[in-house]
Amino acid sequence: MKRKNKKNRYSAEEMRKKRKLKKQRASADRINIIVLLSTIFFGTLCLVFLKRPTHSELENRKLAEFPKFSWESYFSGEYTAELSEYFNDTVPYRDDIHELGAYIKKAQGIKSDDTYVFHGDVAVVADDDGNVLETEEPVTETQKPIVTESTEKPEGTSPASPVETAPPETTESETETEPEEEQNVSEFSHNGIVQITLNDKPAGIMLFGGSEKQGIRYAETINAYKEALGDDVNVYNMIVPTSVEFYLPDKLRKYSASEKDNIEKIYSHLSEDVIHVDAYSKLQEHSNEYVYFRTDHHWTPLGAYYAYTAFSEALGNTPLPISEYETKTKEGFVGSLYGYSNLIDLKNNPDTFTYYIPPVNWTTSYYDYKTLAFKYNGVLFHEYVEGENCYGMFLGADAIHTKIVTENKNSRKIVVFKESYGNAFVPFLVSDFEEIYVIDIRFFEKNAVDYIKQIGATDVLFLNNAFAANTSKLISGIENLLYSPFGTAGGGIPAETTAAETTLSAAETSAPPQETAAPPKTAAPAQ
Repeated sequence: MKRKNKKNRYSAEEMRKKRKLKKQRASADRINIIVLLSTIFFGTLCLVFLKRPTHSELENRKLAEFPKFSWESYFSGEYTAELSEYFNDTVPYRDDIHELGAYIKKAQGIKSDDTYVFHGDVAVVADDDGNVLETEEPVTETQKPIVTESTEKPEGTSPASPVETAPPETTESETETEPEEEQNVSEFSHNGIVQITLNDKPAGIMLFGGSEKQGIRYAETINAYKEALGDDVNVYNMIVPTSVEFYLPDKLRKYSASEKDNIEKIYSHLSEDVIHVDAYSKLQEHSNEYVYFRTDHHWTPLGAYYAYTAFSEALGNTPLPISEYETKTKEGFVGSLYGYSNLIDLKNNPDTFTYYIPPVNWTTSYYDYKTLAFKYNGVLFHEYVEGENCYGMFLGADAIHTKIVTENKNSRKIVVFKESYGNAFVPFLVSDFEEIYVIDIRFFEKNAVDYIKQIGATDVLFLNNAFAANTSKLISGIENLLYSPFGTAGGGIPAETTAAETTLSAAETSAPPQETAAPPKTAAPAQ
């Protein structure tokens, strides 16, 4: 009987514990639900009311804009697709969230020492000799790096790097048998990035797919410019190789086509009247120097200088040695390759940003790229930039038209058509020309040939990196500049322009260049 009571007593105690534990669990569940709903509610409020970014510093690109509504775009599905892209692309604090994700990825144990880490849609696009293959299944896994015995870096070499370019400023691995999608030059960095070790530091490299079809189209477009401009205007073409050409380890060559072969193919289709500028050989000769960034897809100003020496020689000039430039340096530059790939090793190993001030006097003016209305006198070197914004040192922004007037009195005027690779190149031209006009291929809503003739240009340079010269959307922009009265806009009604916007005052046209070479330099307004 006693045993039975004891058993009942223990059972009652156990029941009380169970009821207490059940209440605790119910209370915890209610708290979890409240926290979850509060988080969702708070997140929703943030998404609705917080200011949405318009530009990503990490990715160095303009973010999606809120689409304009029309019944046609709504019923075609285009409006809803663009609306979805807008909300996905402009999440408040997107760069901060991106950085947090990079640290989380790092905590998962991904290593870059003696390891190649892929990011994006990486595909086998070439054989061992760099010849482009027709098709291959993509490699899209970023959490499972390919481990190899060593990183095969050249002795003493330097890291490498577009718009939006530029970004910038895409690897096109599409086949010739399938229709090619119009791709923005600012988007090609998403196609495939590999992290390697270069000079004992992590370096990001964009993988190149190339497109013979698009390359030939690019060449034929440049030929059409020369035909339209005639014998009075010299037309130059420069295609710049990117870091993948010089620093990608041999074991990964199948993931990237040969930029050298691609450039040579394009040049072989250029007219004899178009002057070919061989930037490739100069960069290859100096590839053991710091000519490309490790964390950004652009070349360094030093790389741009070596390409400039090739152009200056093509002009028949003797380029100034780099020792005659004033050298300045900024630390802590982390560029677009980190922004695209979210590889925290790149962020933790920033680039050194070294730039060079020419020993020449000049002035700089900026104009609206749509109407050519004068905006302001400005500087060529925006020396206030820091950190991730360092590549914005030159020209300030892509979507603006720039005129530079120098102290040279040689009557040579050049128009430079470029994507973002051209930004670091343009400042070196102040030694060779009296006037320099800078047009970003993606942002100019006037007919290019009419404009060139109007200002009396003696020279025209097309400068594009190898990705851009194989990018259908950018080539379409060059074609629109040639054939359309509305430039890159390609059609529609041109913006209304007043006489005040197109006619310069006597004071503007007669303003002399400044006497000092070092910026800031104010500029005389230009045509």
